[in-house]
Amino acid sequence: MALQTSFTVEDGLAWFAETLDDVAEETLHLCRIPGPTFDEAERAAYAEARMRAIGLDDVQVDEIYNVTGMIEGDRKGPTTLVAAHIDTVFPRGTPLDVRRTSNRLYGPSIGDNSVAVAGMLQVAQGIRRLDELPPGRIIFAANVGEEGLGNLCGIRALLEKWQDQVDTVLAVEGHGVDEIRNAGIGSTRLEITFEGEGGHSWGAFGTPSAIHAMGSAIHKISRLKMSQQPKTSYNVGLVEGGESVNTIAPRATMLLDLRSVDPVYLQRLEQRVTRVFETVAQDTGIRIESRTVGQRPAATLDIAHPLCQQMQAIRQRLRLRQATFSASSTDANLPLSQGIPSLCLGMTRGGLAHTVREYIDIPPILLGLRQLYLAILASLESKEVGTE
Repeated sequence: MALQTSFTVEDGLAWFAETLDDVAEETLHLCRIPGPTFDEAERAAYAEARMRAIGLDDVQVDEIYNVTGMIEGDRKGPTTLVAAHIDTVFPRGTPLDVRRTSNRLYGPSIGDNSVAVAGMLQVAQGIRRLDELPPGRIIFAANVGEEGLGNLCGIRALLEKWQDQVDTVLAVEGHGVDEIRNAGIGSTRLEITFEGEGGHSWGAFGTPSAIHAMGSAIHKISRLKMSQQPKTSYNVGLVEGGESVNTIAPRATMLLDLRSVDPVYLQRLEQRVTRVFETVAQDTGIRIESRTVGQRPAATLDIAHPLCQQMQAIRQRLRLRQATFSASSTDANLPLSQGIPSLCLGMTRGGLAHTVREYIDIPPILLGLRQLYLAILASLESKEVGTE
């Protein structure tokens, strides 16, 4: 697909190279601001101030701390929502030690998702600079609730606010600039509670222990064979329980993450773990209750869709290697499940996400900036995207 360009767009591409160091420094600054899921107010305040400084229109912060700002063209056209989440997996109190070398940035959340937020803001500034704005409307969102038990509450609120008005969604993540994520991995998060009578470890020995029952359940789940195609997985990510070393535990809880790119396989996995809990309850006499605390729908945008084809054309124009189409669990899951053409784009390369040793490479950020910039413009110029 041929992409129409102008001098001003080309000038913008050059400007990103000139200001790459600004993006790196803003990424470090964002990384120093705590932003655990459900506690994003400080990062939201920073994003709001930056959007106002850039000159975005109608900057707002909603009741859950989603921050939005717009660029509206002089001509009518489609609406593209660009979303980079501001929440992180790190609890408040985590040492936010960041550092920079010649070609890398290090720190907890540096890639997921500090650089994506900084990159999105820079791209917004680049588009704001254009002499002639593209037709339609761009909504830039620094949204909450993407990580962990946030359950996509941020993007959910945004889609509810602009119901039936959004034609395309571009979710922005820090890692994976060489991938085009056109498929959303479905997931179900369960909180499993084990309860028994408890008692003294000596005097009441033999009384069923909630922790022992939980251990048995985890062992049985770990022995379940998983499909590799379509890929399906499980993870017990958090366990709690007990009262003391010499008390038979009356209560224990665990958080269980189930995933698959295929909703049918995900449902089957849920049924299998339910049977595990029923078996453990029968064998131990412990009461077991399961509660769903998060769900992400699985959905896919066909690689033949104009939005996917546009991305390959953009990468060819930027002289990048052909991207790999892949699946991930991001804010794009929800709009994809609602039939809105959506992709998740990466900003750079890096590793060790969700650890305090996370790092990203600085030079590829330029590729991510240019790719996102052209993707937004193309989504507004094409009459095909967002109208199928």
